[in-house]
Amino acid sequence: MLFNSLALLLEFTTFIAWWEALAVGVALTILLYSLTPPPPAYWEVKLPNTLYLYLQWSWLGYTRLSSAFWPFFLIYNPILFGVDYRLQEGSFTAASWITIHLICLMPLIYWTGAVWRCSAHCTARHWAVLARLATVAAFADLALRWVIYRYYPNILFNCQQMIAQFGDC
Repeated sequence: MLFNSLALLLEFTTFIAWWEALAVGVALTILLYSLTPPPPAYWEVKLPNTLYLYLQWSWLGYTRLSSAFWPFFLIYNPILFGVDYRLQEGSFTAASWITIHLICLMPLIYWTGAVWRCSAHCTARHWAVLARLATVAAFADLALRWVIYRYYPNILFNCQQMIAQFGDC
């Protein structure tokens, strides 16, 4: 998250400067730290035995934060890298690129709900803050990718893809 989109915007545009991105990141971290509750004294962990129960219990906040955070994080980021790689290689069009991002939006909403609910039971507050910050960063990454698609398509899409999508190069 944010590796390709933020790097492209920082390098090739004046949309955001590095110090503005850093200030937003620090402000978000302070805000999330103040919103994250202190860790509980004791909390019983439930272990789901099916995928359905895992998805339900993580959404309801009954599982550990690590079991709600890491599976999606380890699937979502390679999808973003793969989509960007295929776009740069020319095997994806701009429409396919945006479609994959829209498809990833629904699991991202689920992941955010699960992480925020499970982080209330995390025994270390800094891990809960980092997990919540990662979910917010995922939404920021999608927003920056939309900015690239809408306002700066020439920094990511080649001329053939732009002609097929936008009508001009």
